[in-house]
Amino acid sequence: MTCRLTKALLTSTLILGIAGCGSHPAPVADAAQPPSQPQPSASAQAKPPITKFKAYTQRFSGETLLTQSHATGHVGDLFFTHWKDGGAASFKLDEQGNFKIDWVGGDYNYVGGAGWDHGDRNRVIGYHLDKDSGASYVTLYGWGYDKNMDPADPAHLVEYYVVQRGVRTPGQGGEEGVSFVSDGVEYTTYRTLRKEKPSINNTATFYQYWSRPKEQLPLGVDHKIIFADHVKAWEANGWKLPNLDNFDASDDPTYQVFAVEVFMVDKGGTVEGRVWDAGK
Repeated sequence: MTCRLTKALLTSTLILGIAGCGSHPAPVADAAQPPSQPQPSASAQAKPPITKFKAYTQRFSGETLLTQSHATGHVGDLFFTHWKDGGAASFKLDEQGNFKIDWVGGDYNYVGGAGWDHGDRNRVIGYHLDKDSGASYVTLYGWGYDKNMDPADPAHLVEYYVVQRGVRTPGQGGEEGVSFVSDGVEYTTYRTLRKEKPSINNTATFYQYWSRPKEQLPLGVDHKIIFADHVKAWEANGWKLPNLDNFDASDDPTYQVFAVEVFMVDKGGTVEGRVWDAGK
């Protein structure tokens, strides 16, 4: 259905067109000379450094604007993804989790979002949306992967969505599972199969797990996604979620972000808001 971040992200676009949003743009990063990195925060120092995926070692401070085709890294302690296979889309993010994503047209695939470079089954994600003018999905999005499982079993690699808003219907053509209520929102679960498609572990066959809300979540108020409720519901169907916190995949770690996805929409638009860790 849609494309995902692959090795092209890491190998074809390490020259980043990243600019600060203040009066003076940040310099363009050179492929041979990585951008200078500020001292990491105490929380970042407590974690092992990410060395396997070079793009993830990039750190930027302050409000950062991304306009190039592919970029990953951190703004402060927040991880980000920004990927498109064409068209024109930009992603502005600051260290407090305030973000704005703009896209022009919709005949291409764009995925961008802010969050964490590893998943957590017990994470509670807080978000507030001020504007959504027609994204395909506004969703919690991430991956699970278990290198010790049989790669012929699609459950060894899972791409998951906890959809909050969107103009597309999530999980179309998939297997329907249980319905449940989390934080006052009624969801229905779905599972779809992707055969030999791009993933965080090269081209693979894998499952997609979906939680679809009965109604779109409203703008202008704070919301919570209690991820453990969704894991429990998926697993009640027998749909196990593999490891969410590892660097074992070939192309990306198992990140978890509050994302905007755009594909097959009629016109350009904007999603604007803020995301934070509501479990802290």
